[in-house]
Order: sequence, then C-alpha cells, then structure tokens
Amino acid sequence: MELLPSSRVGLDWACSMAEILRSLNSAPLWRDVIATFTDHCIKQLPFQLKHTNIFTLLVLVGFPQVLCVGTRCVYMDNANEPHNVIILKHFTEKNRAVIVDVKTRKRKTVKDYQLVQKGGGQECGDSQAQLSQYSQHFAFIASHLLQTSMDSHCPEAVEATWVLSLALKGLYKTLKAHGFEETHSTFLQTDLLKLLVKKCSKGTGFSKTWLLRDLEILSIMLYSSKKEISILAEHGDLELDERGEQDEEMERPVSSPGEPEQKKLDPLEGLDEPTRICFLMAHDALNAPLHILRAIYELQMKRTDSFFLEVQKRFDGDELTTDERIRSLAQRWQPRKSLRLEEQSAKAVDTDMIILPCLSRPSRCDQATAESNPVTQKLISSTESELQQSYAKQRRSKSAALLHKELNCKSKRAIRDYLFRVNEATAVLYARHVLASLLAEWPGHVPMSEDILELSGPAHMTYILDMFMQLEEKHQWEKILQKVLQGCREDMLGTMALAACQFMEEPGMEVQVRESKHPYNNNTNFEDKVHIPGAIYLSIKFDSQCNTEEGCDELAMSSSSDFQQDRHNFSGSQQKWKDFELPGDTLYYRFTSDMSNTEWGYRFTVTAGHLGRFQTVNPYPSWGYPHSDLCDLALLKPLWQLFTHMEYGLFEDVTQPGILLPLHRALTELFFVTENRAQELGLLQDYLLALTTDDHLLRCAAQALQNIAAISLAINYPNKATRLWNVEC
Repeated sequence: MELLPSSRVGLDWACSMAEILRSLNSAPLWRDVIATFTDHCIKQLPFQLKHTNIFTLLVLVGFPQVLCVGTRCVYMDNANEPHNVIILKHFTEKNRAVIVDVKTRKRKTVKDYQLVQKGGGQECGDSQAQLSQYSQHFAFIASHLLQTSMDSHCPEAVEATWVLSLALKGLYKTLKAHGFEETHSTFLQTDLLKLLVKKCSKGTGFSKTWLLRDLEILSIMLYSSKKEISILAEHGDLELDERGEQDEEMERPVSSPGEPEQKKLDPLEGLDEPTRICFLMAHDALNAPLHILRAIYELQMKRTDSFFLEVQKRFDGDELTTDERIRSLAQRWQPRKSLRLEEQSAKAVDTDMIILPCLSRPSRCDQATAESNPVTQKLISSTESELQQSYAKQRRSKSAALLHKELNCKSKRAIRDYLFRVNEATAVLYARHVLASLLAEWPGHVPMSEDILELSGPAHMTYILDMFMQLEEKHQWEKILQKVLQGCREDMLGTMALAACQFMEEPGMEVQVRESKHPYNNNTNFEDKVHIPGAIYLSIKFDSQCNTEEGCDELAMSSSSDFQQDRHNFSGSQQKWKDFELPGDTLYYRFTSDMSNTEWGYRFTVTAGHLGRFQTVNPYPSWGYPHSDLCDLALLKPLWQLFTHMEYGLFEDVTQPGILLPLHRALTELFFVTENRAQELGLLQDYLLALTTDDHLLRCAAQALQNIAAISLAINYPNKATRLWNVEC
C-alpha cells in the first residue's frame, strides 16, 4: 500500500481501490480468488505487519466514510427531504461538497453534515458475512496486541496500533450485525473482556471534539511507507535538530492551548497588593488592557501616584490613548490573540479515567435547603433530539476543522510518533464501542461481576456508565444501563449508587455571566465569546433590565465565529429579549452601538447543559429492592419537607405566575415515582408514616378542629371545638 501523506490523492485512490475490490468480491468469478487471498493475509496478522496484510484488513473492516469523487450519498435538504446524489468534488477546508442530483442532474454545493453516505446493498451484506467468519481471529489479534506493551519507539509500533484499531473495528461491526449471543463465549472464555475494560479506562489524549471517522482519516493520510521511514532514518541528525520545533507543533492542537502563551509575562507579576488592586480597578472602570497599564506603570518609574495621573490624562472618556513607546513596551506583557475554536476545544481533552473511592455512606441529612440563586430554565424548550442534531452538526464541523489543521501542519512534525498517538486514540475509541455493544447485549444468565470485567471496584462500573452515556446514542445507553443494573450483584449496586451520588454532588452546570456597562457607551463595537468545554448546549437567560436603542444598538449571538450559524439578534425594550438555547459549547456574541442615544445595556447568564445527565424519571419501573428492609424511606423526609415548603409557597403567592423551578419539578417527579413504587411493594403505609412530621400532624389536627368548629357553628351546636376556638354558636 502506497499512501501519499502529503496529498488527498492517496486517500481517494485507496478508497476507490477498496470499492473496486468490494465490487469484485460480489462477482462470482472473483469471489473465491479474493476470499483465498484475504484469508491468507488476515491469518498472518498480527505477527507479519506487512502493508499488504494491513491494507487487506483495512478493506475487510471498511474504510472510514470519505467524501471523494464518485461517492454515492443521500443529501438531506433544509426541508429534511432526501435526494440521491453523487459527489463531484469535496472541499475539506470549507466542509462543503459539490454534488449532482441523480434524478434531476442538477449541481449544487452543500455542507458536509447534510450528506449521508449510502450503504453498499448486496455488497454490504457480503462484507458482513465475510466479517463474521473472522470474528474469532479479530478477537485473537486484539487480545494479543492489547497484552503486548508497546511505545512509540518500537519499530512497528505504528503498524501494530493500526492493526489493533482495525481488529477492534471488525469486532464492533460484527457485534452490531450479529449481537453478543453468537460471540459471547469468545469474550467470556478469554481475557479480552478484561483487556477491553482496561483499554476503555484510558484517555485518548486528544480533544473530545474529534470524531472517530476523522481520526481514522488522519491516520491513513499521515501514514508513510517503510521506504519513506527509512529515508527519514538516514537523516536522523536533521530530525533531531528539528525535534523541539516538531514537538511544539505536535502538542499544540491536541492537548494544550500552546506553549508560547505561557512564556508571556504576567502584567500583574511583581506588583504589591495595593498596586495590583489599583491595576484591576483601572482595568474594570476604564476597560483598559492590563498590558497597556503595565507599560504606563513602567514608564512612570513604577510610581503609583504618577501612574494614576498619567492614566487620567490619557483617558478621553471612551478609551485609553497610547503612543508608539507605550505600545512597544506593552508587547512584553501582551497576551497572544485569543485561541481559535479548535484550540479552545482542545481544553476538553479525553484523559485517563481517575476512579475516586467511595469512602463511606453520606451522613444522614436532617434538613434539605433549596439552592441559592437558582438558574431557571424553560419548561418547554428545544427538544433533546433537536439539540443532539444541532450539536452533531457542530461537532462534525469542528472535527473537520481539526482534521484540516492537522493535515496542513503534518509535514512539520515527527510523523511516526504522532501516528502512534493517533492510532492509539482510535483503538481506545473502538474498544469503548466494542465494550458498549457487549454490555448492551449481555446474556441474562451470566452475572456481571467485578472478576469477569476486572474492575478496580464497583464504582469503576459507574464511571464506565458515565463514559458510555456521553459516547452512545440514547437508546443504546438505556439498554446498557438496564443490562448492567439487572446483571450486577446486589453488593455492587450500593457502591455504584454512591458513586453516582458523587457525580450529582459535583457542579452539574457551569455558569458564566456577561454584561455591558450600564448604560453602555456610544460607538461601541465589542466582540467576545463564552466557551464551556464539554457542554452539549448552552442555555442563555437575559436580565429583565436588558434594553438598547431599538434598530440601532444590537447584540448578536451565534454558535459560529462568522455569526452565520444559529444566529440570534436582540435590540430594543425588555420584551424583545427572550431566553433561548444554543447547541454546542461556544457562544459568540457581538455588541454594536451607534453615535447617539444609549440605554441600560445587556446582561445575560450562560449555563452549560449536559443532556440526559440527571433524569429523574425511572425508565425501568419494574426494578427495585426485593425486600422492604432495604428501603429506609425516612431518608426522604428532608426532601419531602422542602417539597411541601415549596408547594405552600406556590399556593400562597398567586400574584407571580411562572414555571416551576427545576428543583421543584424534580421533587414532584421523585415523589410521584416513589409513591407508585411504594404501592407496588405494599409499603404505602410505611412510606406515609416515614414522611409524616410532628409539624404536619399538628397542622392536620388544627385543620380538623377548625372544620368541626365550622360545622358546629352552622348547626348551632356548641362543643369543645367551638370553645377551643372561642366561637359562640
């Protein structure tokens, strides 16, 4: 296999050749020949990592979906109507493709996310049948390579990790087509299941924004033949000379924002506390950049009084005026330009799983309190599926941007070392998909124990479930959850639940606030963004005082830096500022004002959303504890008291109509489900007694006496109730 790492041609050629081989495989005259050759090559793996063997495995398990010339796709238009099309040209850097409609023969340029590649029909069926006959050998390859410790310096480390990822991909496709029942003995009778759990618990070391498909494409595009590697080896001295530069280039896009930014001096460094406070006050009050302030401070011989006088002189009412001397000196402290989107996304790096032990049960809570300053959310907003679709489109665009960036700078880095990391990351992601497929189809007669999976403890399973919730589709995740809860031993469930409680105790939603001056200045043109790594969507809530000059002063918001995607514009009085939700993890906003008339301005709160994280509905009501002594219903009493307090407050204040707070809705749902469950278990009386408080009994007794007194008064019948309430008939 000769793939050209410096050009897209290599990938297009290889994909086209793979399609030709698949077509030949479906032809009766060629089927036996290709099957014999395939069998010969696959059986030599993983011990003979020749290009021919790797390419055969790559064709067998399937190339990543690549939009190259001649690819058959389904184009989904803006009305969500499908059209059969063929790719004429693909622009990777623009995430667009030129297509021709098969029916109308019309050409059109569309976005990548609007295209879905078509399956191969009969050819696809033949491929699945061929895959299934090699499932045992895929398992053998994966087991062998997972047990073999490799680092990037091994001569065939790149090839070995590539074969590992391809073997895991073959297993994943086999499991999707045939399920676990046919292959479970292969996994249970070997150490492969344990090895998969260990591999899944490792991080990829790459940004979570990367799509698996794009990592596969990157691997193929960067791959160099042994001949090219030997040429590089002959120039080892040159490579060593460039190593520092290469390593810096290699690290920047995948794990950290980059080294140069850290080398800039901190403008507040070396200042005493009073001077530091003065800097921050001037920065906030005058909107003056800190590096400019530091330059003025240095030029005033570090005298605070002279510094303040100079700042006052240079402030013209809108901004701080500077000269060439100040700007030149300020460069020592000037931060680099804000990171591009793909570099910001790299902060959300997929790291190794760190499992914190559950040391003890949580202490008993006697009183529950509502959170202070709760973030309200719309009760009926964008549906989860809509947000997922929008997020998927965004992630596809961001991943494509990362891929394009990597391919542009690939010639400047040590390709072999970087390829090893890419293949390792791909193998980790496929290992997760394989394990998820296994757990989703776990046989009911096989217990799911710590020994079978070689978990570090029951809490390890909770961390794995959390990982799958972010990795898999909702229906697949719910199947996994059901199988795990039904298959795990009872002594594991308690610790798993405690670990889940720890997750819920962690801050579930990061909140950031942005605002203008009040009132804002004329001739403002300000642009910034809010980035919360890991968020699936962002919920934006405006302050009730938001107000700008209508039609002249405007706040624009979008999910893209060019303000073309998911754009929202706000201008005018308070009624015009409606809360909304934005897919993705980044909000771009721009505020502009003209030269006359200003109002209060804007202030908004951005809350990170994580879909499906804390659902209060029990999707499996048949589950539960088999014995009533395992249910300490009194633990719910503090929550019940908080719930009744919120209910009384709602009834008392009828002048403020609005939606329930998220906590109120969650508690309502919790007690609705709990009451049904208690009734099913025959524990309804115990449940009611557990939640009853002395204060509640006194309220009920007082209400009963009031009712008796009212009836007695109506029928003119004096008794103890009327005397108690001092009422005469």
